[in-house]
Amino acid sequence: MKIKLLVWVFFLAGACSGEVKPEMLADVQNTDRITIPSAFPAGHYTPYGYIDNPYHSMVFNRSGIIRSVPPLGFGWWRTEFKGNYGGGVRDHVNYLSFLLMSAAVGDKVFLSSDDFTSNGIRLSSEYHSKNMMSYDWQYAGINVSLKYFLPREHSLACLVELENSSNANQSVYLHATNLYGLWETRWWGSDGLVAGYSPELDAGISKIWAYGDVFVLGANLKSLAHKSTDSERQWEGWLRANDTTSVSSFSIHGRGPLRMTQTYRLPVPAKGRASALICLSRGKNQEEASEEYKTALQEALTVLEKQLAEDQSFWQDCPMLQGDWPEHWKHGWVYDWETLRMNVRRPIGIYNHFWDAMQVHSPRAVLGETSLDMMTLSYADADLAKQVIYGTFADAPMPNVPCTREDGSINMISEDGSECGTAPMWGFPFHVIKSIYLATQDDNWIRNLYPYLKAYLEWWLKNRTDQEGWLHCNNSWESGQDGSRRFLISRGQEGAVADYVRTVDVEASMAEAMNNMVLFAKIAGKVEDQRHWNQLAERRIHNTQSMFVDGWFRDFDARSNKPIILEDYFDVMMLSPLTCGIATAEQVKAVQPMFQYFRDQPRHWLEWPPQVFAFCEAAWNAGSRSDAGEVVADIADRVYRRTDSQTALFVDNDQPFSYRVPGVANEFWPMAARPAGGENYGWGATLPMNLIRDLIGFREADSAAIHEIYFAPALPEKLLTTGNKYRITNLHFAGITFDLACEVKLTYLHITADYRLPKPLGVKVTAENGQVVLSQVQRKLQGSLSYDAKNGDIYKIRFE
Repeated sequence: MKIKLLVWVFFLAGACSGEVKPEMLADVQNTDRITIPSAFPAGHYTPYGYIDNPYHSMVFNRSGIIRSVPPLGFGWWRTEFKGNYGGGVRDHVNYLSFLLMSAAVGDKVFLSSDDFTSNGIRLSSEYHSKNMMSYDWQYAGINVSLKYFLPREHSLACLVELENSSNANQSVYLHATNLYGLWETRWWGSDGLVAGYSPELDAGISKIWAYGDVFVLGANLKSLAHKSTDSERQWEGWLRANDTTSVSSFSIHGRGPLRMTQTYRLPVPAKGRASALICLSRGKNQEEASEEYKTALQEALTVLEKQLAEDQSFWQDCPMLQGDWPEHWKHGWVYDWETLRMNVRRPIGIYNHFWDAMQVHSPRAVLGETSLDMMTLSYADADLAKQVIYGTFADAPMPNVPCTREDGSINMISEDGSECGTAPMWGFPFHVIKSIYLATQDDNWIRNLYPYLKAYLEWWLKNRTDQEGWLHCNNSWESGQDGSRRFLISRGQEGAVADYVRTVDVEASMAEAMNNMVLFAKIAGKVEDQRHWNQLAERRIHNTQSMFVDGWFRDFDARSNKPIILEDYFDVMMLSPLTCGIATAEQVKAVQPMFQYFRDQPRHWLEWPPQVFAFCEAAWNAGSRSDAGEVVADIADRVYRRTDSQTALFVDNDQPFSYRVPGVANEFWPMAARPAGGENYGWGATLPMNLIRDLIGFREADSAAIHEIYFAPALPEKLLTTGNKYRITNLHFAGITFDLACEVKLTYLHITADYRLPKPLGVKVTAENGQVVLSQVQRKLQGSLSYDAKNGDIYKIRFE
């Protein structure tokens, strides 16, 4: 029996005024079909992930993050959840509010994950960027694509695109549901939930009884029905029956959730297409939410065009894996780059430049994390990476670049009250800056950075040296190695003062930084500073080399002036003298067996991005490139399998919205299959940098020669299948773009390198032993190199 449409006075009184355009209520209102960016790598990606909410911040605006809800939904998360980092998504008013889609296609209703698996239907995401993520499947001649995006801070949109490949006209029933409620922390006024229908908008409206955000759900189609319930069973029954009766309003006491559904019918002509736009909008009251909804319907597709243009711009310059790389590597590669993009935030508060949030839930600026994130991003968008690094120093409230949030509050305080930032060996910022400089040759960037780099180093010399001039960290947090045994502190005392521990990795990284400052001073026109930095570097090099005891680099206890030797404990960060190129040849030789040691003992040491970076850069300098290649390949294989999972991870069956999301990088790379720290974490997405530098072996040369690079592929044993061809495109160096390919032969690699130059040049390829492998005297703007190479050997490519 069809229920007469009645709307509560509560909703009538709050209904927004203003004329609604007739086309919004048309039986069928097709939208213009969008064009997918051609540069985005095609693939069947996992149907899980995040959509970027660039408005969310830790202090000023806890707008919430936009996270997928299986099988076909997305929504605002403003409560704690598995994978959240730092509690920054929960505000005073906290809740879950989802847009859940389901569809009746032919004789099947697609509502739950089992509807796909039990029918042998593959649900995938054919587009998976920070700006838009799709759910795609095919059934009964209908190709269905639900494309979610965030056109405005307070509006989540779903573009429905249907394509009918059959010879018969068909209709698809769409059920759009706003699931709302489930606040974690109750606030005054959060007594219950109510839903109703506005005929003026042809939209459903969800509210919290006394105070809270109001949600409006509608489409550019005329609805067939609307109803609400707090019973999941009743809701599912309605949708599976394609029930087109209506219930005018519904109210419950408590946190719910409340499910408010709008039902639509979308005809699809034979061999034709149809589309619709569905929006879920929020506001502080019904009028504000309604205005937001109307604006979103009008603007959404225009905004989406701009967002997809941003995707095109990024991916047309981003390095890409092609050829015989494992499919989950190719997918994981995309998830990593998109995670990095989401973690670059717009200027806000004290940050006058784009800045790296470290992770999206409770954004904060940390020099160590920023360094690794931007080292990676520089391979795809060097200009943005340089802006972020510059802003990290320029916008910092103090010279030591303390860990901060957007309001200027300090995020790392020692037990003695010191306001701390990360030490120069955490993420090796000076190592990173020199690498990016050599790859871009941007003198202006160095000139602008120079005074801040100088101030940073001077601060460390003034505030983190003991009476005898040895460097230390104030506490283990400052080192980045929270609670490490190196600092002789009790468990749980990460912020305890440990200034009596003379740290070898700080000495080594300061030595490298001062060496680099000789070059930077020259670029900045500070010739008088070069001698100063040389002298300072000599002291730090001497200190570092003197800390080598019994075949291993050691910290020293300033209280006894004796090396700290911990039984059966070798820390990978003690490879820092090799990472920084400070160790003597004899020390490098003595330490060589430790690369295999850490490969045999990878837990912890080779699970965390900063330690992996230290290990791999040390292996490069020590000539142990195969060790780095094998380590990076092992990490990529296990991590990318997880992020490309086709199902949610670590599901709690008693809590339907408690799960981990694949399709996004995590905080670290554990050996065991366990939750990997926080979701959507920047440095967890730095694997592409390791693959480029350590497995593909594409690196800046040691000198400042403008057109000289290294190419040293170190493919792991598992990839050395004869006949396989591994290709990577869009590698950039000093205005040159390379597309490289390694074809595995029986005893060697056949290399093909296509290049494009900013001006005509000749080229020469030289092997590690100095032998000229290839020489092209003729100057070209573009060309191709082809030669045979030994896996793991270094080849220098010089354009001249």
